[in-house]
Amino acid sequence: MTRIAGRDIQNNDLGVLAAGVVLFIASLFDWFAVRGFGENAWGVGFFAYGGVELGLLVVGLVAVRTFTRVQLPAVGVDWVLIIAGIAALGTILIFLKTVLGVDHIHRAAGLWLGLIASGAITAFSVLTAVAGGHTLPRGGPRDRSSHPAPPGTQYDSYGQPLSGGYGQPGDYGQPGGYGQPGGYGQPPQAGYGQPPQAGYGQPPYGGYGQPDPYGQPPQAGEGQPPYGQPGR
Repeated sequence: MTRIAGRDIQNNDLGVLAAGVVLFIASLFDWFAVRGFGENAWGVGFFAYGGVELGLLVVGLVAVRTFTRVQLPAVGVDWVLIIAGIAALGTILIFLKTVLGVDHIHRAAGLWLGLIASGAITAFSVLTAVAGGHTLPRGGPRDRSSHPAPPGTQYDSYGQPLSGGYGQPGDYGQPGGYGQPGGYGQPPQAGYGQPPQAGYGQPPYGGYGQPDPYGQPPQAGEGQPPYGQPGR
């Protein structure tokens, strides 16, 4: 790490900035020449000046991240990966220009110097990404609701979290799990340690003719007279 103008700069970022200066200077030299006549990177086609522009774009992004407090917009991928990709694309364009050349014109020193500088920008950018442990985001189901699901939540085939379950309340009036209340005014469901609900043909709690443990009078059942009425 190097300290410049009161700021600590990573060595890889410093390498990108230095290689960018070399690339710009090389772009002004002759890239192709013949018999004393030559053209620099800005006059021999898109692959040449396009590669230089991408390299200088990388230098600008690194300078912004290093010397300013400007926050680059969130795009879903770490910016160090984007910078490395831009640098690699610029190097590929310059390499293609080196391979294809220009008809009847020899390659000059500026082309080779520009290719080396662009390759250095790419190398330092990749080293920055590797040193930071950055990787591409992995796919998978995501909870897009405003309330993220807790860890361990299971998802359906559409990537939405499953609601309800053992001990969890349901949604939209559906009952929850064992001993849990339902949603939106639904009665609680019986569960472990909960008394069953009386239904058709089912005796009340305690059985027919048995006193209720909560002080209620016994209920009439089959063959039992109503409470307070003499039997027949």
